[in-house]
Amino acid sequence: MKIYKVKVNGKVYEVELEEVKEVAGAIATPAAPAAPAAAPAAAGGEKVPAPMAGKILDVKVNVGDKVAKGDTIMILEAMKLENEIKSPVSGTVKAVVAAKGAMVGNGDTLIVVE
Repeated sequence: MKIYKVKVNGKVYEVELEEVKEVAGAIATPAAPAAPAAAPAAAGGEKVPAPMAGKILDVKVNVGDKVAKGDTIMILEAMKLENEIKSPVSGTVKAVVAAKGAMVGNGDTLIVVE
């Protein structure tokens, strides 16, 4: 990790940057668990996308759980803030695509609710 100072609108901030290495055209992410193999099988249902890139801190539901619209289903850390990811629909969790500790990109499917 390297610490840099940046100036934004006249105010100086210290930022910490982590070096990432390219691997065959992709960016390596340290200690990010892979998504479960069952994810592609869940073609139907409402796919809940990540609203921003970040790290999954907690998964609050399991496959088969009933959820109501507005229930917190995951906690996503982005820019050192914890964001509650809420279910957009009521239904049954058909797939949990993003595991705890995984790095996700903006728009990546996190969970499928049917």
